Order: sequence, then C-alpha cells, then structure tokens
Amino acid sequence: MMADLTNEILSAAGLVSTDIDGWIATSTESRDEADEAKLLSSLGLVAPPERCLTLPHPAHHLAHASAAFYSSGFDEAAALAIDCYGSLIDGGRERETAFFFRVGERPKDVMRLKRDVDRWAGYMRDGHIRTPSDLSGIGEIYRVVTLALGFHEAGTIYDDAGKTMGLASYGKRFSAENLFFEPAPNGELRFDRAADSLVELGVAVLEGDELRLVSRPPRAPYEPFHHDLAAQLQEEFEEAVLHLTRHVLAVTGSRSLALSGGSFLNSKLNTRIMRETEIDRMFVFPAATDDGNAVGAVLYAHHNLMGHETVAGPAMRHVYLGPPRLTGVDLQAIAERWHLEPREHGGPEELAAAAAGAIARGEIIGWFQNQAEFGPRSLGARSILCHPGIPGMKDRLNARVKFRESFRPFAGSVLTERAHKWFDMPARESPFMLMVCPVLDEQRRLISEVVHVDGTCRVQTVDEDTPGPFRALIEAFEIETGLPLVLNTSFNLRGMPIVERPEEAMDCLYGSRLDRLFIGDLEIPAPDLTALRPERVRTAPGPNGRREQGVPISPEWQRILDLADGVRSMRDIARELEADVEELVDLALEMRRRKLLRWAGLPRVTGPRFPLQQYSPDTQ
Repeated sequence: MMADLTNEILSAAGLVSTDIDGWIATSTESRDEADEAKLLSSLGLVAPPERCLTLPHPAHHLAHASAAFYSSGFDEAAALAIDCYGSLIDGGRERETAFFFRVGERPKDVMRLKRDVDRWAGYMRDGHIRTPSDLSGIGEIYRVVTLALGFHEAGTIYDDAGKTMGLASYGKRFSAENLFFEPAPNGELRFDRAADSLVELGVAVLEGDELRLVSRPPRAPYEPFHHDLAAQLQEEFEEAVLHLTRHVLAVTGSRSLALSGGSFLNSKLNTRIMRETEIDRMFVFPAATDDGNAVGAVLYAHHNLMGHETVAGPAMRHVYLGPPRLTGVDLQAIAERWHLEPREHGGPEELAAAAAGAIARGEIIGWFQNQAEFGPRSLGARSILCHPGIPGMKDRLNARVKFRESFRPFAGSVLTERAHKWFDMPARESPFMLMVCPVLDEQRRLISEVVHVDGTCRVQTVDEDTPGPFRALIEAFEIETGLPLVLNTSFNLRGMPIVERPEEAMDCLYGSRLDRLFIGDLEIPAPDLTALRPERVRTAPGPNGRREQGVPISPEWQRILDLADGVRSMRDIARELEADVEELVDLALEMRRRKLLRWAGLPRVTGPRFPLQQYSPDTQ
C-alpha cells in the first residue's frame, strides 16, 4: 500500500523513482541507528538502495521539529516537539523534546525528556481500555483523560483529543490544585498525582500496576462532571506547555518558536503561547501529528544530509499538496453513474459565485477542489461550508450532516485583511486554522454559528495568494451578505475520514442532508432522498440479541429494516407506516452511516479501514 501511494504521487508529478535524489523514512519504533537504516525496506520496490538516507536516532521528535522549522521561513528558532509518544531511547520513549535550529547548521539538542519505560498508555484488553499506572508526559495524560471521557472511535483506541478541547469550554475546573501536571525547576514537570487523581475521580480503577479506565459509555449523555473534567485537564495542559515553552525560550535566547507534535493541534494552547510568551514570531506545522513526519524527515535530509547550501526559504503558505483528483477525470460520467444531474459552470469564478449564493440562501454545501489538504484541517479544498450567521445552522449541521455531538464548535474562514475586525487576533494570520480567538463583542450576533460557548472561534485566514477558488467564494459571499467569512468544517461524516476522491463526495450527498455539491466546475444538487430505495445489509446477529454489526436496533429502526427490500422507496415505506417521510429519511441516513442499510442501485464506496495499532509494547 505504501509503495502504491508513493508511485501515485510520483506519477502525478511526472516522475519515476530514479528521478528522486534521496529517500528517507522515520518511525517511532526504531530502536537505534541500524533500525533507522532499515525503514525504507518497506519501499524496496520503489526506493533505490543507493539513494536511501537515514535520520540520526532518536529521530521521531527531530522529524517533528524539522518539519516545523524548515517550513517556517525563519533563519533561527527554538523548536519544541510534544506528542503522546516519540522514539525509543535508553529503554524508554521521548516525551517532550526541544532543539535550537539555525539555517546552515545542524540542529542542537536543548532538552530531551523521556519516560522511564517503553510502554503504551491506552490499550484494549478483555473489552476494557487499560493504561500503566505510572503515567508521565503531557501528551500521554491528555490522551488517557480523553479516552476516559469516551472520545475514541468505536472498537478502537484512536483518541479524539479535539473533542476534549471543545468540551472544556462548557465546564470549570473543579480543583484549584493541579491534579495531573506539576511544574518543576528547569522546565521539568511532575506527574505523581495523575493516576491517583483518575482513581479518585472515578474514571479509573487501580488493578495491580495497571489502571482500568471507567470511560463514559458510547452515546451516554455528557454530565457537568465531564465538562469540568475536560476543563480541568485543558487548563492544566495549557499551563504545563507554557511552563516548558518559557524554559526553552530562556535557554535558547530565541524569540522565534517552531512547534510540532500532536499537542500543538490544540488551537487554544497555541493562542496562549502567542499571547503569553516573549516571542516575536511563531510557526506551527499544519500536519503536526505523525502524518507530518515524512515531510520533516525529507526537510532534515535536504538541509543536513544532501550537501546542499541552504538558506531560509519562504514560509509554507498553503497545504494543497495531495495528488490531483480531478485532472483528467470525467466528472460528468461519474455523476451519471450516481444518477446525479450536474450543472457545469464557466470556470472557478462562476463556480465560486454560485456556491456563495447557495450559502447565502441558507444551504449547506460540499466543496471539493483538485488537491486535498495535507494535515487534519479542511482549509478550502475538502470542506463543508454554510452561513455563519443564520440561527440554528450549527445545530442543523451537527445533527443532520455531520452526525456528531451537539457541543462541537465550527471554524470560521475569513478574508485575512478583514479578520481583525471580527476577531481579537494574536497575529495577523492564522492560515492553517491553528488559533482560537475571541470574537469581538459587537460581531458575535452576526456570526453566531461559529461562536463557541466561551465566545471564541477557531479561525482560518484566507489570503490573496491562497491557490484555488476558495478565496473567491468568500469574496462573493461578502458581496451577497456583508460577511467576509463562512463556516468551514471538514468534508466527512462522523466516523469516516475526509473525502479524498469524487466518488466519496457523491456518496456523502446520499448519506446526509447536504444540499448540493460543488466539485471542479460542476454544481450537483442533492438527490431526492425520499425516492431512494433502502435495502438491508445482511449480517449475522451479535451475541447480545438482535443486533447488526454490533449496533443495537431500536424499534424505530426495525420498522424500516423490515420493509427495506430494495424495491420500496422511502415514500412507499412512509405510506405503509403512516409516518412522516422526512423523519424516516433522517432515521435511514443514520442507519446507512452505521452500515445497517444501503440505497439500492448505487455504486458501492468502500472507505479505508483503521490500520493496525502503530505501537506494539510488551504490555499488549
């Protein structure tokens, strides 16, 4: 699979493997220099052995820091990497690591904190999520509490830390004393109370040298306790990282900061760092989690291993770096296979104006452009967009399109030169949606749907040099409404990755209450969902009674499943049940998302599966 993807990217650029001067890879699981040198064996059919390079071990946090610094445009900076797990080193793992970078010089280690043992926190055994009781590390503890809050994909231990950040705004910390992190001299942190605090709070049980998490069950309501636990964690987390950052800045004497690692996707934290530390400039690498480390490895190799004379390059301005998905593709033919009726526009400007008009009318649209964004944020190539100021839009989007929790906030994408008139910005730009900013009091009513419960908004600034028609869409929307911003969220439904190919975008039209899709130069209205014919997905009953795919079947769902024969339409079923057809469609969409039924006569789209767990500690 890795070789196939690599060849696809090379082909899109008009290259073959022998055109590449050097190949390099990185992993958390390399134990020494010899292991680092073996990584490219997975690309043995692609990478010529004589052109393979090796990162110096330990490499994981070095790759994070290199991605941030060499993309920043800075000539020098302190670089900080904080995530859940770094490289294996001296019988343990990297925890928090800092470097000093200067163009033309090898990066220097400033600080390398590690946990004492090689183990993984948050693994599944006997149907329970467990973790070692000797918790340590900023990222590790944030992950464990996130799992205790129930924020993980069903059947996996892939945590969703962004939900914890969003939920925190609804609560207040219930202890003035720190429960998880304790600042110590020289930038150190102590975690002595973390395990005991989880037990005392009732979200973990000590069993030998393990903690068994007592997580909030799936679909259970969020109580004030959950809000306050998230708030306690978030505030302590911010203070812990600030403590570490101030120490690193003092040691290096730098006023420039480059940040990477999953902790820096926490946009509330980033805003506090920008406001509350003695820095002149800051850059957060947009693909801050491990997906960005391939870039970090390549940039390190270019600047330090290839013998190039390097100078500070321009800062990264956009992340539309995916393989082209529309070039040479017959979208009309694909739409016909999906029984959709597209309208072709005369170019990007006309398409952007039509999309802006739809949003101004109160529609929710899918927006799909050629190359997808690199990283976890949808920044105008794979987005769902709607009006930021029509009351109720946020709830409609959460419930009927995204199928996600009602407390989840949405971002605003705003013209860069207008941003300061709407938000209290700590810097002129936030192009990668990595800052949370207060919305100015006088503007909150006008853009209520992107204002979180705490009066803030996650902001993406869209500058004149942004490639593609996204900027034109926002400009056209401002002409229509007077608002220089739109509500922007990722183009996916709950439990699925961001759409990558046209077929996946069209599948979303059939799986949600999206009003229309704008893809390439085509505008595609949503189908009449009431005319669709549901058919049951046949699976064996589960161990707990009448279940399909492990999902409990409610009486309301069962009535639809009993009639879902692939012949009756939703209107037919509504007549037989003497029910409102739109309400039945809403139920059917949720059942389709859970793989209990499908629409007859449509192409099948098979989404990617979660890979095997990356880490393989001895405790598993």
